[in-house]
Amino acid sequence: MSDDAVAAVGTTAPRYELVIKPHAAISLADLADIWRYRELLWTLAARDVRVRYKQAAFGVAWALLQPLSQMIIFTVLFNRLAGIRADAPVAYPLFCFSGIVIWQLFSAGLTGASNSLVENANVISKVWFPRVVVPLATVLAAGIDFVVGLALVLIMMPIFGAHFHASIFFAIPLALVAAGSAFAVGLWTSAINLQFRDVRYALPFLLQLLIFLTPVFYPSSLIPARWQPLLYLNPMAGVVDGFRASLFGTPMPWARLGVSLVAATVVGLGGFLYFRRMEQSFADRV
Repeated sequence: MSDDAVAAVGTTAPRYELVIKPHAAISLADLADIWRYRELLWTLAARDVRVRYKQAAFGVAWALLQPLSQMIIFTVLFNRLAGIRADAPVAYPLFCFSGIVIWQLFSAGLTGASNSLVENANVISKVWFPRVVVPLATVLAAGIDFVVGLALVLIMMPIFGAHFHASIFFAIPLALVAAGSAFAVGLWTSAINLQFRDVRYALPFLLQLLIFLTPVFYPSSLIPARWQPLLYLNPMAGVVDGFRASLFGTPMPWARLGVSLVAATVVGLGGFLYFRRMEQSFADRV
């Protein structure tokens, strides 16, 4: 082809911009996209687990050492010295450890989801896939540590003289609520973290404060009656109490669990809308 022909083609070629965008803010197609990229989801989650324990002498044992060390510290400080007792018919160390396990699922999932977009910048800037897969994978990775911790709780129960109850089957659905809460908040914080990197520094501090406002190492009954309604403002309070109730056969806090589920759903939907609105600029911001 001659130079004149090439020039003619160049001048007559249509100039347009192809924009790919969803038909609606939220649709079933979003779930279909996540399912279509499920292999990528598992790959990212498995990679997060491998990277976390890579070249670690104790490997996955760190998933047990961290909550066990916290249990020992909380038992000495709050049980032995401060005199705090469990409100369930179990020993305080087991009571405390069960709260730590479900709390760490939320804490680790939220922390990982918040930093996920920044830590996967090289993938986000080169390949297209549903970006929501990235924070979801980190929550799944946190679920691996939870499974290890839950297994230890079940082993500890007969050691501490606790009995198994039929309500124990509610433990997994309640863990899903905790993971869903982490994912719901993580949709907000992961997108905001691309604009303001202060999130990665502020979040650990906020989680350290929130653990003291959540009945992890103390029972909800310790809070005076006039302050009990404030527990509804902390969705994780109901999840922690419900998780313990499922393990130890105590009354289930259905009202607070309902509030937790509604809060996670509302925050998650709002976070997904914000995440989708910011998604088109992720590659430029990472």
